[in-house]
Amino acid sequence: MAEVHGLLARVVLVLVVVTAAWSVVLAAGHRPVRPALVGGLVWIVILAVATGLLGVANAVAAGAPGDPLHIVYGVLATLVMPGAWAIARTRPGPQRTAPVLAVASIVQVILVVRLFQTGG
Repeated sequence: MAEVHGLLARVVLVLVVVTAAWSVVLAAGHRPVRPALVGGLVWIVILAVATGLLGVANAVAAGAPGDPLHIVYGVLATLVMPGAWAIARTRPGPQRTAPVLAVASIVQVILVVRLFQTGG
């Protein structure tokens, strides 16, 4: 179970880095968010939730992670993108969505990297 948790975490890391770079490029070019990027963000949320559920199952079976911040970072990394999307939807104009998602994506990259540092 821990191996699958780790594998999904690595997949989430790759997707988070790719979508962060993509959203930063869109924001820098003052371009609207494309549906493919939104799909990538949805996949990140789905995989982050699945990774978290496997982490909870692993914690029940084998014990909690050594650093309790791992749990905090996991919850924040899962919630940052839906929160950013809720904020971005209130912004007028499609070009205003990309900067919000770019900042949220960078924050998510930081949180996911911290998850790897605290998960050991």
